[in-house]
Amino acid sequence: MSRNLSRAESCYLKRIYTSTIEDGRQITSGDLAKMFNVKTPSAIDILNKLEKKMYIKKEKYGHITLTQAGYRVAVELLHAHRVFEVFLVEALKMKSNEACEVADCVDHVLDKEVITRLCAYLNKPEKCCHNRAIIHIGCEVRRK
Repeated sequence: MSRNLSRAESCYLKRIYTSTIEDGRQITSGDLAKMFNVKTPSAIDILNKLEKKMYIKKEKYGHITLTQAGYRVAVELLHAHRVFEVFLVEALKMKSNEACEVADCVDHVLDKEVITRLCAYLNKPEKCCHNRAIIHIGCEVRRK
């Protein structure tokens, strides 16, 4: 996957998606700074990079929204993240929080073909170890 994202950028995109799309709440740079335990200027720096790549828009009152491209990339990242988490928990017997940390380190660099094969191996899981839905947009794997 050639999105040219750093680990921090991918983590922010995933968090923006889960907060705004899955949890249905608005999010600001201050919220993200608290979530990632960084100072607000550090969060703004990452957000500026994501905005420059046209993955997000900063709205009035500081709310962050995903662009269409940002939405697509966030779904791909979360698909990779959650499928890899399932693999780590089911095949390697890792604890869910540990699997999440490992997935955060690699989800932004995992090749789509690798994730597609993992999906097939895992019989296209519907939920990750945190009971969040796995969206299989663009994943051509069929259930066994």
